[in-house]
Parts: sequence; C-alpha cells; structure tokens
Amino acid sequence: MNTTPKDEPGRHRAGARLARELAGLLLVAIGTIGLVTAAFAVHRLVGTGLVAAVLTGFGSWTLYQRPRPGRLARDVGVAATVAGTALALALIWTLSSIGGLAAVSALGVAAGLWLTSGEVR
Repeated sequence: MNTTPKDEPGRHRAGARLARELAGLLLVAIGTIGLVTAAFAVHRLVGTGLVAAVLTGFGSWTLYQRPRPGRLARDVGVAATVAGTALALALIWTLSSIGGLAAVSALGVAAGLWLTSGEVR
C-alpha cells in the first residue's frame, strides 16, 4: 500500500495549516485594534504611544528575522520602524518640548554611531 504524507496520522494538510495561520493573524489584528481603541478611549496620547510601540516592534521584528528577509519585507520593516519612531518622537515632543529635543538629539547620536566605522561598535 502506497501512502502519501497527508494520509499519515498526526500530519495536517496544507489547507488546514494555512487556515490556522490565517485565523491566528486575524485574531492578532482584531486584538491589536481592540487594544488601540481602548488606549485611545483612555487618552489620545496613550493610544498614540501604543501605536508607536506596535509599529516599532513590528518593524524591528521584521528586520531581525533569520534568514534575512526579502526586499519587500525589509522595506515594510524599515517603513514601520521609521513611522513608529517618528510617532514616538512626536508624542514625546507633545508631552515635553525639552524631552522631545533630548529624544531627537539621542536619536541623532545613535544614528551617527551606527554610521561610523565598525571600530566604534
């Protein structure tokens, strides 16, 4: 008797795995929207901070995947990280102009160190 891998016990079909992944992503999206909505209900700055954290976290997670992400994934990761960082800086600046200036200056120092040679790292 010739069995195929999908007939073996304990193995899931590709369609079932895809449906499970889709359901998981849908639950993550709905949960994130619920958290952001609740945060905005508390205060708009709390909601903005949560959005900045989610964007920066998603972008960083995308960029640090192994093996290296493809071009589209890298571009999406960079865009999300830049948008989250810019939103966080705007939020800090809204709360305190001195804090915003300090955050922008620290970001400039970090970017400068990143651009220097590998000897500094």
